[in-house]
Amino acid sequence: MSVVTKMPLRLTPQDIDTFIDFLDDGFCICEMLTDGAGRPTDYRFLQMNARFEEMTGLHGAKGRTALEMVPDLEPFWIETYGRIALNGESRRFQQGSLAMGRYFDVYAAPMEPRGRFAIQFRDITETKRIEAEREAALTEAQQLLTELNHRVMNSLSTISAIISMESRARADGEGREALSRIRLRVQAVASLYGRLNASGSIDSVCSRDYLEQIVAGLAQSIGSEPIKLEARISPVRLSTRIAVPLGLIVNELVTNSLKYAFPEGHGTVVVTLAPVDAENWRLEVRDDGRGLDPTQRPESGIGQKLVQAFATQLGGTPRIESGPKGTEVTLIFRN
Repeated sequence: MSVVTKMPLRLTPQDIDTFIDFLDDGFCICEMLTDGAGRPTDYRFLQMNARFEEMTGLHGAKGRTALEMVPDLEPFWIETYGRIALNGESRRFQQGSLAMGRYFDVYAAPMEPRGRFAIQFRDITETKRIEAEREAALTEAQQLLTELNHRVMNSLSTISAIISMESRARADGEGREALSRIRLRVQAVASLYGRLNASGSIDSVCSRDYLEQIVAGLAQSIGSEPIKLEARISPVRLSTRIAVPLGLIVNELVTNSLKYAFPEGHGTVVVTLAPVDAENWRLEVRDDGRGLDPTQRPESGIGQKLVQAFATQLGGTPRIESGPKGTEVTLIFRN
């Protein structure tokens, strides 16, 4: 068996210069300067590559100290490099320098003899500027959307109030009932924007808060009648694209149950939202009323047509099971 002997690699100063000049990043070797108590006070540039000047804007730095080159240099740099050079810590970090007008991505490591250290760095000022502009634009867009949500909510509340006034001005009958149903639909959408404003979100809402608020509003609309409404809602974030049709479906199905299922004026309606798997959710609206009229076509009625349309928006088809012990409507959709 042959034995391979590893020979130590010896590089001349010219070899080192050639090597570090190959680097795309800025590179320099420095030595830490300390006071009588051994505390770091400055550092001297000993060697650097061609990219050093381009990325720092410092010319003729070899042999000079950092404070000679940048008198207002922040203490952070001396303190950080002091720990690296004197305590043997390697560190990767990003930091800006107001005195230099630049932002750097830095990797620094200790060298022998003690007190020396190497810095490999990249000027990321432009990247940070773009990120800051993007963040500012995003913040402005969020503020505009929040204001838009607030205005939409106020507009819907105003519309709901107008419809309510028109309804009260009419005598009991089909016209007044139709206006009441329209008002509930408007309130269902207004509930979404109310939850968006309350949560500070602009594009998603908690299913439990949102749907429970809709059910509570419907319960309030029936007053003291002995019909019990229950909401069993699992919490999940719903995008506004999902939340709007889902809330309107709940509004229509519960309203239908309240209107048709309980001729004797008492019973229970249960609204359930629960996960089916990691992506799909099941909405169920169930009552213990008298069941659907077998002579009525399933697609008849504006409310049922709206449910079909909103379910299509969610990519699902409602399944209806009805009998003498009640009606259950189930919809499976992808969140």
